[in-house]
Amino acid sequence: MNSVNNNSDHLFEGILESAQHEAQRKLASFEQQATTLQQNYAKKIEQTIEHEQSVTAKRLEQIKRNEESTLRNVERRHTVSYTQRLRTTILELVGQKMEQLIETKEYRSILIEWIGEAAIGLNLDEAIVNYSFKESVDESMLKEAEQLVKKNIGRDVKLRLGSNNLTSQGIEVTSLDKKIAYNNQVATRLLRSERQLKEFMEGQV
Repeated sequence: MNSVNNNSDHLFEGILESAQHEAQRKLASFEQQATTLQQNYAKKIEQTIEHEQSVTAKRLEQIKRNEESTLRNVERRHTVSYTQRLRTTILELVGQKMEQLIETKEYRSILIEWIGEAAIGLNLDEAIVNYSFKESVDESMLKEAEQLVKKNIGRDVKLRLGSNNLTSQGIEVTSLDKKIAYNNQVATRLLRSERQLKEFMEGQV
């Protein structure tokens, strides 16, 4: 009877010990799983934070670039607007200055030079000189312009007095048949000086 009891006790102790080992094994496994899950979640949280920081940084950089682009556009528009106003002002001042010179000896010399220059540019033996209603051109000025052509290129040219129907200040030398012309009006000369005018304005901006 005692032997049976002893065997029964040993069997119970074995079952109990086995159950304890199994419980410890499962507990250790659960703890390992919990640790792994915690590490995975921590890694995911870290990755999520890094991703959000990267996205935020990119958004901030894009916002910065947009702001810089907007600022450059504003500055560019301001510069263009200022340049246009400056150009208009310069042209108006030059036009006013040229009008103030009309009927002066200085302006007479200027017209003679313009006539001579146009005659050289036209490169004809004879030409007609037209002028605007704002100024006066006479035969003596044509003679001086002819002498100027002779002095500069050694060529004889005959200049004839045309009409004063030009609407813009300055002169225009044309062929006798009026098919070709050399325009030396103030507005046209300013256009020819566009490069110098642009360089001047760029120095003022």
